[in-house]
Amino acid sequence: MTISVDGDGHVVEVHKSLEVNGVRYLIEPVCGENQVINDLKTTLATVIDADDCGLVITAEWIRRCIDDYKDTDDVFQIHFLHGILFSGVRDGCSLSPDAHTFLAGLGMEWHWFLNNDQGNQPLPGPYVILNGAFYEPLRLYADTHAAFFTATRSLRETDASGDNYGHVDVAVPSRLRHHFSSKLPLSSIRVAVKDNFDLEALCIQQILDLGASIIGKTKLCAFAQWEEPTEAIEYLDTPGIMGRDLQQCRHFAALWYGDRLKHAVPDFSSVLWPTDYWNLIEPQQREMGGEFADEVASALQLPSKSFSLKEVWEKQPPEDAGHQSLEEYMIKAMQDMWYDDYHAFDNFRDKYWADHQRAPYVTPPTRAAWNFGKTISRPDRDDAARNVQVFRSWFCDRFYQGSQPLFIMPIENAGPRYRDDPPE
Repeated sequence: MTISVDGDGHVVEVHKSLEVNGVRYLIEPVCGENQVINDLKTTLATVIDADDCGLVITAEWIRRCIDDYKDTDDVFQIHFLHGILFSGVRDGCSLSPDAHTFLAGLGMEWHWFLNNDQGNQPLPGPYVILNGAFYEPLRLYADTHAAFFTATRSLRETDASGDNYGHVDVAVPSRLRHHFSSKLPLSSIRVAVKDNFDLEALCIQQILDLGASIIGKTKLCAFAQWEEPTEAIEYLDTPGIMGRDLQQCRHFAALWYGDRLKHAVPDFSSVLWPTDYWNLIEPQQREMGGEFADEVASALQLPSKSFSLKEVWEKQPPEDAGHQSLEEYMIKAMQDMWYDDYHAFDNFRDKYWADHQRAPYVTPPTRAAWNFGKTISRPDRDDAARNVQVFRSWFCDRFYQGSQPLFIMPIENAGPRYRDDPPE
């Protein structure tokens, strides 16, 4: 269905989607919240928790509340103030004349007080009321970069089966439902989950129990392989936690990992700078990395040291290395570990072939990695695993025996990569 609203906030047609002031919404019924509102007509409305405002709602209080709503929530907009329900109020509560004038200037045509003793009161935020029943408006965002494989809630016609290779409309709930009332720490957080996570997995249920909303699953076309932009099929296939607020990411990770994260950071003993890796980085970025390492050492009041991993190996190699250099010992080992990357998807490929009588499409980097991985024998892979374990033991013995150093490592030469600029 579609809901059309006139300029005064009156609902004139009823369908499954809603457009208000150029913003599109999906609407869904809210179970259990229609019994207190049976006498109301079809309209847009907002529930405001007035539990802390006393017996008189003043213009100053309501202005501050609406400003908080606008700052907190992208689903709410002024048009939803066509009707207002003040929840959690005491008997005798009223609007001051200046508050009524202020709200009327924003388009309010009616208001209602819901006393604490009425029970089953709706949560704060915007609503659509149809014949006395509450409907939740979820704002629809167009997935313009085709990042989502599927949306948790969306219009059926734009997300028909989950096998959606076009864009979907991603529906997001109001942050106000729990922001001002819930004790759940992630109550206003929206989460997009990579497609390799089962939505029924314990780690996902954990963040749901903390109050987060799962808005959809993002594509995983690259199978976690490295891709250059010229090789990429999709715009987004990135591992890790991403967000627009670094502090919020930290808060999210702390809640998700819990006690495991609290005890994950040791008391470091020194800051170490492995020159073997940093000498591969272009000078300007290497200089910036060095400044960062100095700041870390200064802030933590730790000694810092530059060293060459190759030189340490040459002076004190592990007995199992057979007098090979570090590079000679590890290069083939690291290559032969690609055996695991290929065979980890054996069941996937077999099932896909059984279901479709053809091989699955994979991106060029994944195809190249798989083609290389299937040339590696199991004995070579086992030799590689032993070499890696020898290196790990040697590394821990040399650097973590009685100390806890902090290594400052580069990832790569960072810089923009454009789709029209193929890698060398």
